[in-house]
Amino acid sequence: MTSIPVNVKVLDRPGPPDGLLKVKVVSAEKCNLHWNPPLNDGGATVTHYIIEKRETSRVTWTGVEPHIEAVSYKVSKLVPGKEYIFRIAGVNKFGVGEFLESEPFIAQNPFTTPSAPSTPIASEGCFYYFRVLAVNEFGTGLPAETPEAVKVSEAPLPPGKITLSDVTCNSAKLSWEKPDHDGGSKITGYIVEMQAEGEDTWIKYSESKAQEMAVNGLTQGKEYFFRVSAVNEKGRSEPKSLLTPVMVKDTRAEPVINLLTNTFSVKAGNDLKIDVSFMGVPPPTAVWKKEGNALKETSRVNVTTSHSTSQIIIKDATRIDVGAYENQYKVTSVEEGLIYEFRVYAENMAVTNVTNTSVSLSWDKPKYDGGAKITGYIVERKELPDSCWLKCNFTNLLDTFLEVTGLTEGEEYDFRVIAKNAADLFSAPSETTGPITVQHDVEPPKIILDDQFRQVVVVKAGELLRIDADISGRPNPTVFWLKNGRNTGTKGRVEIMATTTHTSLLIRECVRKDSGQYTLTLQNTVGTTSKVAILVERKKKKKHHITVNLNDQLVLTLFLTPF
Repeated sequence: MTSIPVNVKVLDRPGPPDGLLKVKVVSAEKCNLHWNPPLNDGGATVTHYIIEKRETSRVTWTGVEPHIEAVSYKVSKLVPGKEYIFRIAGVNKFGVGEFLESEPFIAQNPFTTPSAPSTPIASEGCFYYFRVLAVNEFGTGLPAETPEAVKVSEAPLPPGKITLSDVTCNSAKLSWEKPDHDGGSKITGYIVEMQAEGEDTWIKYSESKAQEMAVNGLTQGKEYFFRVSAVNEKGRSEPKSLLTPVMVKDTRAEPVINLLTNTFSVKAGNDLKIDVSFMGVPPPTAVWKKEGNALKETSRVNVTTSHSTSQIIIKDATRIDVGAYENQYKVTSVEEGLIYEFRVYAENMAVTNVTNTSVSLSWDKPKYDGGAKITGYIVERKELPDSCWLKCNFTNLLDTFLEVTGLTEGEEYDFRVIAKNAADLFSAPSETTGPITVQHDVEPPKIILDDQFRQVVVVKAGELLRIDADISGRPNPTVFWLKNGRNTGTKGRVEIMATTTHTSLLIRECVRKDSGQYTLTLQNTVGTTSKVAILVERKKKKKHHITVNLNDQLVLTLFLTPF
């Protein structure tokens, strides 16, 4: 038996930066940060770092810098006297890694002055009046009061999570959540800023009272950073940044409907409720139909649709409600009249072989065929990082596997598959394979053999001998079956079957000369063998009938053979 080592490379987000996050206080408003790159880069180069901070009195982290390539950074605009904690995370193409936090420190000058007397404690959000009294050697004068009440408040916390909901060739649509705390005063608006990649200056785009904004006039093919600040009567919060830059390009996607089943049953008199989720870019319009006609809403039949879900409720269901209901979704920006109905997904797409010019793929049929037989598949590829999706097959593909040839050695590709049914409806694309580098993918041959064939096996004369083994290796190995060191051949009673994953040796009507040592050998760059000894019994002799007459003498001699 041969032992074969297997090297496994796990691709993931990077680990935390190595060592400590060092903070050097320069002044009450500035400090310098220093850190080391992560020991584990997750299998991909760390492209930049993300810096965040928070005051120890608060639980929310705010962005300081979403994209810094150096391992040091100068932080400014700190609030003197506040206690801060910073954290750093590396970013590679697989995502944001683990954060490394600093020790808490107070923003203050290296030198200090005597502390001020304690001040009255004011409750945030409350109104206060103040007055001043003059004092001399004869006593205290009359007070002078503030004419209006003063509200105790401060600038709000940064907005919550920022979401990129749509990107076109010249615009991006952003939405965000409210700040966790408004600073004791009502939020009056939000400021959206942007920064083109490679530039140092943040540009104010616009202000909005709503929690969303479409940023127009962007340049196609460029990357932009975005951040949002909240504003109240006391001022402006620290900005909240979108963690990753936005590439301005057309990202339209066909509508996709997620429905677990297409058959529903309900007893007469009961209510029926069907919820359907969907997605598409731009957001699609939902239409319900019954038996091909637009569904009419009544006091019993109601439809409620949001930007991502549609719900139909039929109250007190009766026999007249039986029928085929359709929910269709149309994207207004694609070809007029093109309707996309129930989606079909090809599943479990996998890479079975890689060479320096080709990639072999396989997948499973969709669990749901959209109500019509699956008639073919379209395989698409995309050269990473920025290419568009291209077809790999230009004729109808009936098989659930394909070898994509003509690829460029050393380049990275992504693959996906689309199913088509007899109704000429195309599915949404499957999940992609992830980045695949086109190069010789060498894997030593491996044999998985049942334990019963690793010892002496007894086969009766005249019976069928079959030895099965699972095999693997890249490139696909060549299969050899040997008997006592010589090729078994495939003539007469001997048959050999082999695929890329399995091989079998069949010997029909075994005879004693078939006994011996059988060796299975796989060969590409490394050979692996497994030996099997086969013992064949002699055929049982025929029974003989003996006739004995009365008074005759019969002598029987018995030979006993141990088992």
